[in-house]
Amino acid sequence: MSLATPTGAPCPRCHRLVEETARFCRHCGFPLRSVATPPAVAPEPAVAAEPMDYEEVVLPAPRRIQLEGEKISLRALEQMVHAGVDWWQMRLQTGEATREEAITSIEELRKALGSVSHQLAQGRETIRITTTLTPARRFPLGCSRCGKGNRVNARYCIACGNPLVANAEKVQPMSQTLRYTVGLLSDVGTRRSVNQDSALVEQFRLRDGTPVICCLVADGMGGAQGGERASALASQTIVNHLRDYSRNVDHSFDGWRDVVRAAIAAANSTIFREAEVKSSLRGMGTTVVVALVVGEKAWIGSVGDSRVYLINRKGVSEKTQQIAQITVDHTMVARLVDIGELTPEEARTHPRRHVLYRSVGVEATVESDMTEQPLEAGDWLLLCSDGLINELSDEELRDAVFEASSPQACCGSLIAIANSRGARDNVTVVLLSAEERANQQH
Repeated sequence: MSLATPTGAPCPRCHRLVEETARFCRHCGFPLRSVATPPAVAPEPAVAAEPMDYEEVVLPAPRRIQLEGEKISLRALEQMVHAGVDWWQMRLQTGEATREEAITSIEELRKALGSVSHQLAQGRETIRITTTLTPARRFPLGCSRCGKGNRVNARYCIACGNPLVANAEKVQPMSQTLRYTVGLLSDVGTRRSVNQDSALVEQFRLRDGTPVICCLVADGMGGAQGGERASALASQTIVNHLRDYSRNVDHSFDGWRDVVRAAIAAANSTIFREAEVKSSLRGMGTTVVVALVVGEKAWIGSVGDSRVYLINRKGVSEKTQQIAQITVDHTMVARLVDIGELTPEEARTHPRRHVLYRSVGVEATVESDMTEQPLEAGDWLLLCSDGLINELSDEELRDAVFEASSPQACCGSLIAIANSRGARDNVTVVLLSAEERANQQH
C-alpha cells in the first residue's frame, strides 16, 4: 500500500512544509524563489480499461462489491481508509490541519469501512457507503490582497505573502459592477435513449428587488424512469425552496450558505419519500450542483460528481492558471486521488470512477458541500454533468469557453464535441459569464 506524501519542501526559514506552487511561505511569509520538490515515485503503469456502458450507481454490489465486471475488494477499501488515516496524521504533525479536523476526518474514514464490513457480515445483497467522507481539499481563508484561497491555519498568503487576519464576514452589497449572461443546453448523448439529466436557470428577486440567479444541474440514476424522475424532483424542489425564501430577505442577508444546504436537503427528502412509496422508483437518486448568484458572489452547493468550474483568462488559482474545479467529486476514485493512491490522470480513465459514496435521495439524509465564490469581471462559472467530463479534459473546457461568442454558443460547442466523441452518457452544460457593466441595471 502506498502512503500519501505531501507535495513541496520545507521553508528555508521556518522549515515548515509548503506547497510546490507557493511563492511565499504561509507560515512565516518568507519569499520562496524556488522550492524543490522531492522526486516522485513513478506509478505502476495502469492497465487500460475496455470501453463500457455503465449505469451510475451508489456502490451497489452482490457481497463481493462487484461493479460492471470490476471488483472492489474489502481489502482495497481497507487500504484506502488506512492510507487516509496516515495522511491526516501527517497533516496534523506538519501543522496542515487542526487536531479537530484530523480527528473528525479519521473517524469518518473508519466509519465508512465499518459500514461496508457490517453490511457484508449481514449478507446484504446491496452495499452502500452511507457515511459522509469529508473532502480533503480545503482552502477557505481568502486573501484580502490577491483573493487566493489559503488553509484555515495560514498566517501568510501562499500566493502573495500578505498577512492573513481573520475578520468577521462582511455583508456583501448587491452588485453595482457586474452583468451576468447564462447559457443552458442538455443532450441525450449518442448511446442513451432517455435523458436523465435535468438543468434549470431561474431568475427571481429579493424583497428589495435585488436580482438573484439560480443555476442548477442534476444527473439522475436508478434506471431510466427513476433517474429522470429523481433529477427533475431535485431541480424543482431546490429552485422552489430558494425562490420562496428569497421573497422574505433583502440584499443584506448573509445566510445563503444554510439556505442552499436546506434546499438540497429538502430535495433529498422529497426523492427519498417518493421512492419509498413507489416500488418502481426504489433506489433512485441524483447528483446536484447549484450556484446561487446574489450580487457579486455565488453560493455553490454540490452532492455527487457533477461539477462546477471557475474559468478566467487572468487566472483563477495558484494551481491551475485559467480553470479550476471548485467542487469535489463524491466518488471512491476521487478519495483515492485525495490520499495519493491515484493520480488525477489515472482517475479520468479508472473503471470505477462513477462509483458514488454520496448522492441526493438514496438515503434519508444527505450532507452537501458548500462553497462561497466571489465573482469578478471575466469570470465564467461552468456547471456540468459527468457526461461532459467523460469526453473533454479541463483544458478543452477552458479553450471552448475562451473561443465561444456567447455562453449559449459555448454550451452548443461543448455538447457537439462530446457527441462527436461518442458521448456515452447524457451531457448537460450551464454556463454563466460575469462581465463589467456600465451604469445600468441587470
